[in-house]
Amino acid sequence: MNTFIRNALAALVVATAGVAASAPAANAGSVGFELSIGGHGGGIVIRDRDRRGGWNRFEGHRGHRNVCRPHRAVQKARHMGVRRADVIRANNRRVVVQGVRHHRSVRVVFANQRNCPVIRVRR
Repeated sequence: MNTFIRNALAALVVATAGVAASAPAANAGSVGFELSIGGHGGGIVIRDRDRRGGWNRFEGHRGHRNVCRPHRAVQKARHMGVRRADVIRANNRRVVVQGVRHHRSVRVVFANQRNCPVIRVRR
């Protein structure tokens, strides 16, 4: 019984530290929390609810889905009718793809966000 109380107190300390550390990062969207003592692996599992509502182990695993990958920008430009599309510049704000459309050089600028929204088409 004494070991159980010690484990419960240790889990409580870890849980409160986790909540305190995630409070500034959880300013947008819903916040959730899960604490499991014992369980299948016999250890303590602390999980945080991510911004899209899914349970995720220590938020940040799925952050790569919120950016426009260069190959996705090229695919989207090709779908828009740009031939020989190639990424010429990419940074944390935009992805620029250059190619040929209707026998003219064209640049398509995509925002570096989910689903690569088009900012501008330069002919």
